[in-house]
Amino acid sequence: MEEESSGFIHSFSDRYYTTNNSEEEEEEEEDHRTKSRKHAPILEEGKDRISTLPDSVLLSILSFLPTKEAIKTGVLSKRWAYLWTSVSSLSFELEEYYSESCLVKSIHDFTRAFDPTSAVDPIDDFTSAVDHTLLLHRAPKLTNFSVRFKYRTKLKARLDLWVWFATSAKVSQLSLHLSPPYYLDFDGYQLPQHLYTNEFVSEFNFSYCKVFPNGLLHWSSLKHLCIGQSAMCDDVIREVLMGSPRLESLELHDCWEFNRLDIVSESLRKLVIDSYVIDMLKGNVRELELEIVAPKIHSLEILGNFEKIKCRIKDVSALVEAKLDFDMRKSSECYFDDDYYSETYKEYYEEEEDYKEYQDIVRDILDSVHHVKKLTVGNWCLMFLVSRYDEVNHWKSKEIYFKFLLRCLKSIKIKLFYFEGIHTKEFIFLVQFLLTNANVLEKMVITNALPMRISTSNMPLKSLQVALKLLNFPRSSPHAVVMFPYQ
Repeated sequence: MEEESSGFIHSFSDRYYTTNNSEEEEEEEEDHRTKSRKHAPILEEGKDRISTLPDSVLLSILSFLPTKEAIKTGVLSKRWAYLWTSVSSLSFELEEYYSESCLVKSIHDFTRAFDPTSAVDPIDDFTSAVDHTLLLHRAPKLTNFSVRFKYRTKLKARLDLWVWFATSAKVSQLSLHLSPPYYLDFDGYQLPQHLYTNEFVSEFNFSYCKVFPNGLLHWSSLKHLCIGQSAMCDDVIREVLMGSPRLESLELHDCWEFNRLDIVSESLRKLVIDSYVIDMLKGNVRELELEIVAPKIHSLEILGNFEKIKCRIKDVSALVEAKLDFDMRKSSECYFDDDYYSETYKEYYEEEEDYKEYQDIVRDILDSVHHVKKLTVGNWCLMFLVSRYDEVNHWKSKEIYFKFLLRCLKSIKIKLFYFEGIHTKEFIFLVQFLLTNANVLEKMVITNALPMRISTSNMPLKSLQVALKLLNFPRSSPHAVVMFPYQ
């Protein structure tokens, strides 16, 4: 048994988790290790302080390592050989490195589906390694179980067993970070039915999964739920909320199908909606509306791309903090050679944008969050408000549509894609308006959403000149501080 474990340790790290190191890099690393051994202090016999620590401390240290790294410690000594098998945290990740583009990789995956012998699939070695690890593992309870890899339908039974292993060990943090085998695949892994009645998981993260509970959903201990790349219709979200009485935060990243978030939960305090995916393969090329009704939440974040999605907020009366960093512009890229999808995309993206309508959407959202104490506004939302306007008259106008926000606003964060944006007259008038009318403003932060690509020699001087102009603007709040990056 000891020889089997020792051999497994070597094969697990060397075969199942490959790296991209070149031969030169490996030689340099070996030379470095040799030199380190030569200059390292030699401890007297019995002075191995780490090995003298109790198992509970060593297991706590190992729990912070990826499982493949924890397993490697088994070669240190007889005492360490099986220590990793009792660690309470297990994480497995298959990083698939490819030199081809995503599209070429998708073609390879598609080809391999019809001819499995066309290429060596690293997923087979990975799944075998996970199976072997779980067979040797003996901890009675798990605090964390995490897997990350490209999911294939043929692996459903395998993944079902892994999830069963984790839930049987009363895992408290469960993460299934799955991704589609090729672009625009909307199938996903169907969560097993036993998972819908779990009383131990407090944090659940999953992506590229299908949620279809047959009966009542019951997650009595769940506090944090993060869902990505999954279809989440209104009914399913409602079931999740009803069956999770202690849920505090809900995050939806790159999900689709839902169009109304009616949050009736008394415990939910944070809601994050990061991008909305339009299912092109199912013909959902149409304008959609997302309606948010969440009277009990304290924090709301609307992020990412909401292409063709009209987001409206109906009730967030208890909201304290809001982050609006979304973009409704249409993507101009087309990745398909297929005539049907190319034509669909062409027609879809060449449609004239209705700027006034988008301005109204942003205005209505700002209107709905006028009572918050902290507001973070992204570049698109902010600049879209002033597009196709006479900027000077617009910001001076008494009809400005989020002027009432300034009555209680204490913190403002403005994101610009590049710091050159501070030199535009729209931006300067906006800042002047905010400083002049925000009666209780404490802090205004101006930051870059992305690093500046092009920098000129006189950029620092220009930035300093703008900064001085901002500092000299009159302020209705004597405590208002303006902060911005120096380039």
